Amino acid sequence: MPMLRRTAALCAALLILAGCGYPQDGNGAPSRTADSAGRRAGATWRYDYAGKNTNAAFADIAAASADDAWAVAKSPVTGWVDNQETHLFHYDGKSWRPYALPPPLRRLDELPYVRLDASGPGDVWLFAGILTNPTRSHPPLAAHWDGKTWQSVDLPQGFPQAVAGAAVFGPDDAWVVDGSDTARHFDGQQWHAVPLPAKAQSLAGTSGQDLWAVGSSGPTREHQAQPAAMRWDGSTWTEATLPAMPPGPRDDPHFGELTRAVALSAHDVRAFGYVTSEGADGDADVYSAGLALRWDGSRWRKEGGVPCCVTGRTEGALFLSPKRYLAPSGRQERIAQPACLPGRSGKLGEGGCGQKLQLQDYSTIPGTRDVWGVGSVRGPAAPSRPVIVRLTAVP
Repeated sequence: MPMLRRTAALCAALLILAGCGYPQDGNGAPSRTADSAGRRAGATWRYDYAGKNTNAAFADIAAASADDAWAVAKSPVTGWVDNQETHLFHYDGKSWRPYALPPPLRRLDELPYVRLDASGPGDVWLFAGILTNPTRSHPPLAAHWDGKTWQSVDLPQGFPQAVAGAAVFGPDDAWVVDGSDTARHFDGQQWHAVPLPAKAQSLAGTSGQDLWAVGSSGPTREHQAQPAAMRWDGSTWTEATLPAMPPGPRDDPHFGELTRAVALSAHDVRAFGYVTSEGADGDADVYSAGLALRWDGSRWRKEGGVPCCVTGRTEGALFLSPKRYLAPSGRQERIAQPACLPGRSGKLGEGGCGQKLQLQDYSTIPGTRDVWGVGSVRGPAAPSRPVIVRLTAVP
């Protein structure tokens, strides 16, 4: 986009997106209560931010600390989106505010896929690229926030256009995967390509010395693609043994993939994906099911009763949808929808006002039991209104 046009568009976008900064609940007060009969009441999302733009949505969030967090929004998200713009927001401990794109990030409008990850104060990574038809005029972008400024980071040739999974443990220890059998590792100075035993879609770990990557192995001439999990012990990637997949006849091979990993602790790692079969003629699925696995510190086993697949995670909680999450105790907790935003249509529907909360990412607020969710509210009165919501998770 030409500079004058991009600058004008940015100014207009900041005015449009600078919406309502809803007050937070005081001192992170729990959002759970009990009714008069003593029954457990569900957690409730509360608005921390709601933009006035009716065709935008937040896509990702990363919290470095309780007073330093970043979020990315896109607009437009419905209709003609070829000229979609990226908007950066910053949380300073008091409120969420639009943050004008600094020079290292001004290419974001050219790169629709953006991912944020952080390990702590002064260590936030941003990766941006395109999902389809990459060209030489749109190389991927990586930038690092050191607590004061954003700085671009040089990328080697062949760096992923779209980062599927990332794990950041410090300024000199970051990993990314892109669905291939090569991971990239940043050692504080440069990125290095590291071969993997299988293809990886997601990363999860408790430290740079204990990291898991999940995805799929194969396919080969004899076998269809199979779920795969690999472990990094600080020096080597090793593929782990997984439980056997459902049996099938020779002419009806099953295949599958793990698409998300969550590390709740070194001895409690979850992996989620699917297993399916196309049948003998390959025309239609004859079998398809979610797959949930759990590492208990010594082996992987199938996890019965755990819904597949999680849509997001925070420390100690697995979010199944904006309406439910899985507490560390294994109990499913319901989440009530937030109050209706101003300008509702008056029609009955979800929340009594026809509005529906859709969340794309979640982040624990460091030092608290509070959780942020980012996405949008959709309804008859607004196709997509960008929001950041918060709740207090049950321990």
